[in-house]
Amino acid sequence: MNNTLEAKQPRCVDEKSSRWYIAYTFSRAERAAQRKLEMIGVSSYVPLHKVQKNWSDRKKILETPLFPNYIFIYASQTRKYEILKMKEIVNYITFEGKAVTVSENLINSIKKIVEHDVEVTSLDYSPGMRVRIKEGPLAGVEGKLLKKNNKNFLLVEIEILQRAVAINISCDTVVPV
Repeated sequence: MNNTLEAKQPRCVDEKSSRWYIAYTFSRAERAAQRKLEMIGVSSYVPLHKVQKNWSDRKKILETPLFPNYIFIYASQTRKYEILKMKEIVNYITFEGKAVTVSENLINSIKKIVEHDVEVTSLDYSPGMRVRIKEGPLAGVEGKLLKKNNKNFLLVEIEILQRAVAINISCDTVVPV
C-alpha cells in the first residue's frame, strides 16, 4: 500500500532554483492542498502513516498525515508565492522572515521510512547522538538516537518544526555519523 500522497513530477520545473519548502495548512487540508498542487503541476509530499482508531463498536486502520497540518512543497522562488494564494495553505514555515527549505536527503529519508511500512511514532523534537542505519531496507537513513522506555528509536527530524519521526531500532544496526 502506498503511504504517501505524492504529485507527479511537474512538466517544467527550474531545477536550479526549486527547493523543498514546508507549508502550514488549515486543519485537515493537507490532501486537498496536495491535489490542487498536482493540478497546477507542482510536486508536493504529504507523508502518511497507518493509525488504529478505536470506536466503541469497532476498530479501523486509517492513513493519516505523519505531520498534521504540514505539507512539503517543491517549488521555485516565484512559484512559491503563487502557491500562497491557495485557500488550503496558511503560510510557509519561516525563520527570520525567510521561508525555510529542507534537504532532498531529509525528504528521501522520510519517504524511505514510510514506504517500508515500519511502525512509526511521531514525537516532539529531542536532541541526541547522530547515527546512520548501516543495513537492511532502511540502510542510509540518518537521524538521532533516542532511548525511551528501554527502547531505542531513530529520529528523523525536521528541526524547524521541532518534530521528528521515530522508528524502533536495534543499536546493532546503526553506526555513528
